[in-house]
Amino acid sequence: MGQELERRIKVREPIKLKVRFRTLSGSIAVEGAGETVNFSSHGILVEAPLHQRPRVGSRLEAIVEWPIRLNGTTLLELIALGTVQRAGTAGFAIKFEKHKIRSPKGRR
Repeated sequence: MGQELERRIKVREPIKLKVRFRTLSGSIAVEGAGETVNFSSHGILVEAPLHQRPRVGSRLEAIVEWPIRLNGTTLLELIALGTVQRAGTAGFAIKFEKHKIRSPKGRR
């Protein structure tokens, strides 16, 4: 087999972090937890159990445990809203619509 052409514009960095997610649309509500496989500035690839994977096109919220602490002590998390772009045996890809970093204490 020949080499596959990389078609993504944004570089993806292999980063393994814990992630929780829940769908915000669709007839079937999905909540789950998994691990990021990689990140880009526009999205993430998430590895999760098959029964927890949202459908392509679903809008969802993903909460990623951030590896760096604010002032070395305060936990942070990345909150991302986006759409599931693709799903497969390895997991599913989320394209960010918007995202922010916050302290878990900042939850509403």
